[in-house]
Amino acid sequence: MEPTDQYNFSIFKPRNLHGKKNRNIILTILAIWATAVFGFQFLLRAIEKPTPEKALTMFESVWPAVHSGMQGESELETLLHSIILVKGKNIVKPEDQKVLSDAINTLFYMGVPDSIKARIIMQTSGLNELKKRLPGLKDQEYLDVSAQIRKEAGSLGKTVSSYGGFQQGSNESVILVSSLQDKYNESLTDDVLKKLPGIMKFYLIHNQSWLTDKKFLGFPFHYFYTAVFLLILFITLCIIYNKMIEAKLEKDGIVE
Repeated sequence: MEPTDQYNFSIFKPRNLHGKKNRNIILTILAIWATAVFGFQFLLRAIEKPTPEKALTMFESVWPAVHSGMQGESELETLLHSIILVKGKNIVKPEDQKVLSDAINTLFYMGVPDSIKARIIMQTSGLNELKKRLPGLKDQEYLDVSAQIRKEAGSLGKTVSSYGGFQQGSNESVILVSSLQDKYNESLTDDVLKKLPGIMKFYLIHNQSWLTDKKFLGFPFHYFYTAVFLLILFITLCIIYNKMIEAKLEKDGIVE
């Protein structure tokens, strides 16, 4: 009677010489794969350096003047621009978004002439009231109010663009309009003064190295390596394993 376990294979306790060689091939391939995956990550961590974005340099160049209350119009505009660039990132946490919005709202009104503030406040109040109505609406009424919101936001954007230093309809202008409220502080609050520098550094400093800066086939090298090369390597190792096992079986005269 033919034994029922003659084709059984255990990677931990090989039953014969063929099983041991098969295990060694598997462990070698796993070692290559682990080295390629984790070794690259360790290499990145070893050679990367914290690199600030341009927006952080802008922020830090004017922050001392604004913090001390000695800012001019150009400092306010530079600070506002750098903060808006951070608020536009989709990775910013809600609590940090609130701090950024408060800072944008205050800084904008600090740089706007008193003669135009009343108009902006009135437009902002009307726009925010429309936004509050939106969640409770349905069907055509929802579409009508949405269209009205876009119209009012465009009108407000036209008003504020010349005072914020942004082109009308630009992403920066849209972010500015969405951050404005109909009430504002005369100066940055203690909470904003305390939290803002840390928030800016958190979102504007990134670890970079020549592996992340170098381009390969149009991709950043680290992206190409992890998203493309490692996939190709995995498939290649699978093919190599199958070819080696087929050759081994044929050499040892083992028939499946």
